[in-house]
Amino acid sequence: MRYLKILLLHFEHVFEQRLRSLVWFVVTFINPLVLILFWRGALKGGQEIVPGWSITTIVSYYFLVAITGAFLVSHIEEDIAERDIQKGELVRYLIKPFSYYWIKLFEEAPYRILQGAYGIVTLVIFYFCFGGFISLSKDPLTICLAIVIALLGAFISATFKQTIGLLAFWITDIFGLYEVLEVIHIVFAGVVMPLALLPSFVRIIANILPFAYIIYYPTVAFIGQLSYPELIRVIGIQCVWLGFMIIVYRKVWNAGIKKFTAIGQ
Repeated sequence: MRYLKILLLHFEHVFEQRLRSLVWFVVTFINPLVLILFWRGALKGGQEIVPGWSITTIVSYYFLVAITGAFLVSHIEEDIAERDIQKGELVRYLIKPFSYYWIKLFEEAPYRILQGAYGIVTLVIFYFCFGGFISLSKDPLTICLAIVIALLGAFISATFKQTIGLLAFWITDIFGLYEVLEVIHIVFAGVVMPLALLPSFVRIIANILPFAYIIYYPTVAFIGQLSYPELIRVIGIQCVWLGFMIIVYRKVWNAGIKKFTAIGQ
C-alpha cells in the first residue's frame, strides 16, 4: 500500500504537467510517421520486403514502436545522475524506509502510463481512420504473452536506466555516455528499422544486447509475428537479462553509495 500511495502522489504531479507529456509524445511520434511515409513510397506495389513484412505490417510496426517506446522506455537516468547524485538530493531518499529502486520506479511510472495512454488514443483514432493499414494479433494467448513481454521490457529498461544513472557516482559529466547509449538503443532496439529487415550479423548482435527486448520484441509480439515457442523464448531471455541487470544494479549501488557525500559533486 505504501508504494501505491507513492505512485498516486506522483500521478498528481504528472497530471499537473500533462500537456508537457503530450508534447514529448508528439515529438517522439514524428519519427515513426516519417518512416511510415518512406516505406509507403518504397512499397507502392504492395509487395513484401521479406516474407511476412508487407506495408500493413510495416505501418503497424511503426505505430506500435511509438506506443511501446512511450510506455516502456524509462528516462529516469538524468534525474538520478543530475538531481540526486550531482546535486546531493539522494540524501533525502536514504533516510526513508523505502527501496531507492522502487521509489524511482514509481516516480517514472506515471510518465510512462500517461504517455502510453496518449499513444493508445492515437492508435485507436488511426485504426478507425486507416484500419486497412494497421494489423494487430487477435489471438488471446498471443496478446497475453505479449503483455508479459511488454511488462518485462519495462522492468529491463527501468533497471538498465537506473544503473546508468548511478554511474554518476564516478563520472562527473555523464551526458556523453547517455547520447552514445541512445544511438545504440535506436539501432539495436529496432526503432529505425525492424530487426527482421537488417543484415544477419546486425540481428545477431541485437539479439545478444538487451535493447531489442525492450521495444522490438514487444512490438512484433502484439503484431502477431512471433509463434508460441518464440514468445516463450523471448520471455525466458528477458528474465535472464532482468536478473542479470538487478545483480549489476545492486553491485553498482552498493559501491556507489560509499562514494556519495551529502553535498553532491
